[in-house]
Amino acid sequence: MQEKHKNFPSGLEAFFLIVFLLGIEFIIAILVHDTKSWTGVGAEDIDGVIAVLSNAVLFSAILHYKGLSYTELFHSSAGKSKSSIFLLILPILLLLPGLDMLLVFLGTLLEAWQPVPAGQQRMFDEMMNNGVHSIITACLVAPVLEEMLFRGIILRSFLHLYSRWVAILGSACLFGLAHLNIYQFLCATIVGVVCAWLYQKTLSLWPGIILHACSNGVTIYLYRISVTRGVNLAWQPSAGVYAAIMLAAGLGIYFLRRLLASESDVGV
Repeated sequence: MQEKHKNFPSGLEAFFLIVFLLGIEFIIAILVHDTKSWTGVGAEDIDGVIAVLSNAVLFSAILHYKGLSYTELFHSSAGKSKSSIFLLILPILLLLPGLDMLLVFLGTLLEAWQPVPAGQQRMFDEMMNNGVHSIITACLVAPVLEEMLFRGIILRSFLHLYSRWVAILGSACLFGLAHLNIYQFLCATIVGVVCAWLYQKTLSLWPGIILHACSNGVTIYLYRISVTRGVNLAWQPSAGVYAAIMLAAGLGIYFLRRLLASESDVGV
């Protein structure tokens, strides 16, 4: 199928798409909240379902407008073969500990400069402590839906409109802004840059989904360990562990660059 409207959305259009999506989620959450008295189900219990429904409305309209199928959205035939994507899993997993240690370090610096407000902290705690719902939402629903929107729709268009790194950084910053707070903005933007780079190299959402899901999973794990053991989330590794993490990250970057070297000129 030939894609239509390849330049949609532009930067401004992408911003309003995100606003529109947040509006849909807000409306559905209100409707769920209003029925809680007789259903016993609150928005916090089915936040993943709300996200799926909201994104389904948006994606259905955008894919129809662009003449794309979900199959083409997830993996373009112009990118790497689907089977070769599996070769990227190990390098991504090697990179992950170093990436998450960097995120924890930067997050700690940010919180030292600007402590998290009590209301914001309660929201984080509820998001992390919502049992199996937290895991499903953070490690399955969010990575798939967010990669579909920010890489599959927004970055896909940006690569037609702007230079490669303007497209990557612009889509990553929009991804960070969509989290609506400075604390998640920093980490989400960094993860967004890596996911965007992987998409630009492969034209597949799967590498980004894997990285995104694993990163969220590690964040939940570290948070719960810190709560259970009463330790600071800014864990200080020993010199040996630090060296092992850096070595793994270096190997991950090396193998990713080698595996994706021939994909530097992939077009959308």
